Amino acid sequence: MSHKNIIFVFYYKIMLKQTERLKIIYDYLKLTSADANTILEYLKQKDAEISLRQLQRDLTEVEKVFLQSNEQLTHSVVGYRKKIWKINSAETKRELTQKAINTLLLAVLTQPNILKENRKGHNDLFQDLLQDALQQSKNEIIKGNNQQLINTHFYEITKDIVFNSNIDDLIWAITNKKHIHILELINDYTVDNHVFKTEKIDFAPVSILYHRGTFLVAGIENHKQEIVIYEIGQLKKIKILGKGYNYEQLSKKIKTELDKRFGITKNINDEVYDIKIEFTSVTGALVSKYFWHHSQHFEKKKGNHIMTMKCGINRELLGWLFQWMYNVHIIEPSILQEYYDKTLDEMINNRKSKKPLVYRNIFEPK
Repeated sequence: MSHKNIIFVFYYKIMLKQTERLKIIYDYLKLTSADANTILEYLKQKDAEISLRQLQRDLTEVEKVFLQSNEQLTHSVVGYRKKIWKINSAETKRELTQKAINTLLLAVLTQPNILKENRKGHNDLFQDLLQDALQQSKNEIIKGNNQQLINTHFYEITKDIVFNSNIDDLIWAITNKKHIHILELINDYTVDNHVFKTEKIDFAPVSILYHRGTFLVAGIENHKQEIVIYEIGQLKKIKILGKGYNYEQLSKKIKTELDKRFGITKNINDEVYDIKIEFTSVTGALVSKYFWHHSQHFEKKKGNHIMTMKCGINRELLGWLFQWMYNVHIIEPSILQEYYDKTLDEMINNRKSKKPLVYRNIFEPK
């Protein structure tokens, strides 16, 4: 190969690598807003590490080469001269329809009480924006009376000062992929704090979960690299740290673990069992309408409903089984039958006992 060809191939590889990097930045900023350090960290995870100065040049090139005609690269300044970058699509004028209004009203209806009570000012703002949009709309739209739609708020957490003080910080930490220090941790909702530890915990918050009327945060405890899930009200005191984490790697780890669980409480072990449960005809017709686990499958047999799924065994699964009282029968596995019988014995003993009632959890790790 001639000297000129070698030089050409060398520069071609450099340009190809730069183009790939610009595409990574473009795709990333279309999905989320980020400051320079967060973009650099993301590029490092993608094996495309560069300097801050090079990133500034790359952002200019992204704007020149990759932006579509209806897109713009914008930045806002927050804190002390900190720039947050984002690629936005140009807004298009849309007319409100009755179906869109009804969808919004139904979304407001399903809003948890903890948000309605703690964030009334923000909800009022959205109502004002909706009213302005309705006045500008050319369509004849009925807004409807909120009293026509009723949410029982059954099984929801109500006012929680700790939740209200933590949730915005947690969302910021997750968005920017930052560790937090849990300075004080109280209670136990998921068997992740069964010993009621209160010392400092280095924690990477990865996802906010909404489960059975409760907001939780799932992440990785840094010391043992264990997946933990806390109800947000448990995190009595937190502090955001400067160090980041690999979101893609940790979120994949958490998803894999959650796929093994029935709900979100910790399993008794690492095993995944073939669960087989029989429901009576009427109860089974109700149960089969709901989503419980990604592996669930229902079929009818002699009028009853047989449910199968592959998951671990945990406290939430047992509590769910008792919800159906005498209209459910565990076919397999035997270990689930044993935990069911043990739980039933504990309940009967509680009813007969004259001793003071104290907290117990037969699913705690031994």
